[in-house]
Amino acid sequence: MTQSAFLKLCNINSNWYDRFMNLKGSYTGCDNQTCEDAAIFFYRREKQQEQEKTKIKAMKPKDRKRKTTEEKEQKSKKLKTGDELLKKIEQVQLPDMDEQGNVPVYDDCDEIRKKINYYLGEKTVTKAAFLRALGDVNSNSLRSFMNLKRDVGSGAANVVYRTTYIFFEKKRILEDGKKNKKRLENEVKQGRQGFALRHDNGMRLVFIGYRGL
Repeated sequence: MTQSAFLKLCNINSNWYDRFMNLKGSYTGCDNQTCEDAAIFFYRREKQQEQEKTKIKAMKPKDRKRKTTEEKEQKSKKLKTGDELLKKIEQVQLPDMDEQGNVPVYDDCDEIRKKINYYLGEKTVTKAAFLRALGDVNSNSLRSFMNLKRDVGSGAANVVYRTTYIFFEKKRILEDGKKNKKRLENEVKQGRQGFALRHDNGMRLVFIGYRGL
């Protein structure tokens, strides 16, 4: 399921969704439309999954085996479709890419982490296939990036940040997706260079001189 399909299914406004996803804290955003509508969606989905499990348990062993086989075939078909999409994404050429394969990045680290979570959560590709699509990125690099403390610049020096931005930018162009409001604002604010590919933690070194006696 794409993000657009999810928002449409939950009847959530994209602006409200973007605001909600950028909030921090356990209770921050309770008054946002996204919180209630998404909670209802996941509650219903969990109930549906529980009902499916109950039905499968009630089946005869022969029927249960057939059901399991069908589910495996559907999953295999889904992964095949996902792998085909990865090939198409790889072939996309970005207009602002230089000779070294670099592009200005206009999504912050938190936005990239959000996109990774959502994309892998769709289960259309395996994590290994996704890492290969990023240029054979090491799984430890991905784990390190995803586990960093939530902050717009946290993980900017990690190779996952740049390569994943390129991946999703190609995917957006392939699917003829529009840039959201936040993305357009970042382009204006960050200028032609985009976000810095390093994390400035605000710390500074101060050298204190002294006079010899």
